[in-house]
Parts: sequence; C-alpha cells; structure tokens
Amino acid sequence: MSSRGSQRRGPNRNSEIGEHGEELGMWKDIKDKIPGAANAFNESNQNVEDIRDQEKIMAEKKANGTLTDKDQNELDRLYRKGVKLNDIASQSLTETIEKLKVLRAVQKAKEDQQEANTSRTASQRAKESAAVASSLYDFDGAGDSPVPSPNPAVPRRMGGGSKGDRDSVPPRLDRSTPAAKAGSAEPQAGPASNLIRTKQTFAKDDEVAFKPKPINNEQTDWILGIVQDVRGEGKSRRYRVLDADVDENGHQKDFRTSASSMILIPKEGTVLPPLETGKTVLALYPNTTTFYKAEVMGMDGDGKVNLKFEGEESSNTMQAVTRRHVVEYRG
Repeated sequence: MSSRGSQRRGPNRNSEIGEHGEELGMWKDIKDKIPGAANAFNESNQNVEDIRDQEKIMAEKKANGTLTDKDQNELDRLYRKGVKLNDIASQSLTETIEKLKVLRAVQKAKEDQQEANTSRTASQRAKESAAVASSLYDFDGAGDSPVPSPNPAVPRRMGGGSKGDRDSVPPRLDRSTPAAKAGSAEPQAGPASNLIRTKQTFAKDDEVAFKPKPINNEQTDWILGIVQDVRGEGKSRRYRVLDADVDENGHQKDFRTSASSMILIPKEGTVLPPLETGKTVLALYPNTTTFYKAEVMGMDGDGKVNLKFEGEESSNTMQAVTRRHVVEYRG
C-alpha cells in the first residue's frame, strides 16, 4: 500500500462524540433503561411460577378436602400481581422499541444527508471545473498526466475532504499474519472479464474509481473521481478525471486516463444485487476518497455491505459501505 496508507488515521474515525453526537446520547439512554425492562420480565416470569405452585397446592388441598378461602385469595392476589407486572414489562419494552426506532431514523437521516451532500458537491464541482479547464488539455497522448485544478475554490468533499482524510486509511498489511498470508494471492481476471473492461465506456459526470499512473515507481491507490471530459473514439478515447480529494491548499488534480484504469460507480438509486460473503472487492473506505481491497462479510438491511478491509484482519471491527461504492476487485 502506498504512503497514503501508512499515515496515521484521522481522529474522527474513533471519536464517538464527534462521529455520532446526538445518536450516542440516545443510545446511552436506551442502554441505561434496558436493565429495568429485563428486571420487569424476570419478575413477571417468577410470578408465573408462583401461580403454578399455588394452583398445585390448591389442587392437592381440594383432593384432601382442606381447601380454604385463604388459598383462593392468595391465587387471586398472584393473578392481579401478574397483570400489573405484565403491563409494566410490556410498557417498558414498547418504550424501548420506540426509542430504538427514533434512533434509527435519526441515524438514517444523517447518512442520507451525507450521501446527498457528497453527490451534490461532486456534481457541482465537476460542472464548474469542466467549463474552465476544457481547453487546457490535449487528449492525443496515452497515460495519466496530473495537473493542478484551475478551480482552487472547489468545496471540500466527504467529511472535510482534506488530504488528511485521504490519509485516514487502513494500516499497512502485515504479511506475517496468517490472515494476510491466506489472502495474499491476488485474484486473477479471466478473458471474459478483460473483454468486458475493453468495452466499457464512460460519460461526462460519471462517478468512477480510477488508478493514476505510478510516478517514480511509487504504487498508487484506486481513488474516487468525476469524469470531466471525453475525447477521441475507440482505442484512442481518453478521459479527463477530476480527483475528488482536496489538498491542503484547497486544490484538486485533473488526470488524463483511459478506460482500462477506471471502474464505473453506479448512479444513486441503481438497484444492485447483493454480494456473496467471502468475495474480494474494492471498496471506498469510510470518510476517505480511497478504495481498498476488502472481503465481503455480509449485507445489512439498509443496502450497505459489511466489509473487512485488508490490513484489519486482526480486528473485530467491520466497516459498512454503501453498496454502489463496492466494486469489482482489481490489483
């Protein structure tokens, strides 16, 4: 992994307060009340056992002819107590469920707003810079050519969008670990896959994952970008792609590249199939603009993919990534 991956993670990823805010307070309140709900259910269960024992005693006394009104009154008392305990337990459970629904709604709204802001700023940024920069590039040559963006005032992306966010990525892979060794063999693309890639074309404003050409033999990562312009036809077709990341000076980079170095990201709202558990993919690491190798651990109920990123095999933490930001793996 490049030097981008060796940098220390940003503080926001593990900061509960900074990342969750209101939701964290709501969740703590729910957790504080869960023991009370559990106690209410335990008392109700114990009362049911007391009723069973009392009915057994009364059955024996009735058979012996020693049953009294006191025995019946005790059974009535247990019945009334059971109704009261059941009401308390039911109310506690209902309140907890409602609070969980509110918490989920708050979190979902926050995620939807973040996703909408990300797509909106990316599209706006692409339109602004395309008009200014379209005359500055010659697309007759092959390869990648990074150039500073002529639009330094472009808004930042994805939770701050500074270079520090691009650096906030999984730690470098320790090849000495068993998990790393087991996953060290890179998947090989077959002829059918290569055929599909050669036929893939892209259009202006498409959101893509792309891999810049290495500079000074330094390995590069797959990063998030927006197609700005398309020139040429067939094998000579070239694309100008704007890096979604913003550096410390507020600038972005434009790259000239070809289809073989790009992967199309489906548009928002596209219905995508679930991914098979154990599949190796490229995925956008949360709160960054960089894609990394990951293993699919499963799907959740909100259209996201639970992933274990390479370099985090020893951790129990999984990352949830929007389905459209999980694409085919390429080395």
